[in-house]
Amino acid sequence: MPHNLSVHCGEVTTVPEVVAALTAIRDQSAADINAPELDGISCFTRLYTIITENVLRTLDGSHPTRRFDDPAFLERLDVVFARRYLDAIAAHERPDGAAPACWQLLFDRRREQTIGHVNFAACGVNAHVNYDLALALLETWKDFPPTEARRADYDQVNDIFAEEMDELREEFDAFLAGTRDGGTLDLFGNAMSDLLVRVTRGQAWDAAFEVWRNREDPDAYERALRSETERLDNAAKVLGWMILRAPGLP
Repeated sequence: MPHNLSVHCGEVTTVPEVVAALTAIRDQSAADINAPELDGISCFTRLYTIITENVLRTLDGSHPTRRFDDPAFLERLDVVFARRYLDAIAAHERPDGAAPACWQLLFDRRREQTIGHVNFAACGVNAHVNYDLALALLETWKDFPPTEARRADYDQVNDIFAEEMDELREEFDAFLAGTRDGGTLDLFGNAMSDLLVRVTRGQAWDAAFEVWRNREDPDAYERALRSETERLDNAAKVLGWMILRAPGLP
């Protein structure tokens, strides 16, 4: 079993550094997730690396069509967002094991061989999007307050998921992924997964904005932040528990 992943969890400050850290964690946590022995951290980190590499291609201008209106905002959000995952791994490996409950669920069960690739990956996405993302937005908004243009950039990341969806679903043997490529069932599975991404990322923005409304009152803001942090962690833990046990996922 791999150990000491926290050596890769230092302070990242750029998206290329995020990609490098995720790649190292992915490779150390499991040399090959297609082997009989699975690792939940590697399953999720493999997916996360693919998406982040695509974000980087947009940020550095190498993507053929997509551009962000405010790339500095997306870069800051991407780094802050990734730090939350890296911090959760580092916290898990400390003696106190103080990772958020939704992440601890995945970390504790990462080597259970009865859990499928897609379940591990979806459990990680659940913790990262349904818990971390709203909190990462709030941290990022301190320097890049929410605007309609920044929301439009944020929503463009949904298109990145959509571009990768078919390959990701096949990679992780998701529900209906084994059907004829481009067929009705395959398209339906991709559409449902895409809808799920768009809904959950939209909910994260809305949850963050409810806290952000209190920014002019520091005490109210801190109360709202504590309450929302606890709510998000509890909800993501319950959903993560269900995801790990689900027999088939979109």
